[in-house]
Amino acid sequence: DLDVVSGPDALRTVAAFRLALPRTVLRFAGGREVTLGDLGARKGLLGGINAVIVGNYLTTLGRPAEADIDLLGELAMPVKALNETL
Repeated sequence: DLDVVSGPDALRTVAAFRLALPRTVLRFAGGREVTLGDLGARKGLLGGINAVIVGNYLTTLGRPAEADIDLLGELAMPVKALNETL
């Protein structure tokens, strides 16, 4: 069993990777609900995350897809359709 990364450490990691890899897709996935919660997810999206896996994951439950889509709408971030490629 590993310790959960703290929210501030996770956000610093996101910012560091965004600075180091400006054209890379940085994706939120499983664990963000535990590590960041709603406020941290918002800060992560504003701080460099540009992709999100929504809904449930392979082995863990996630946030409802509607909640993530609403958050992206509040932040005026575009949403690509599932069948579109990068």
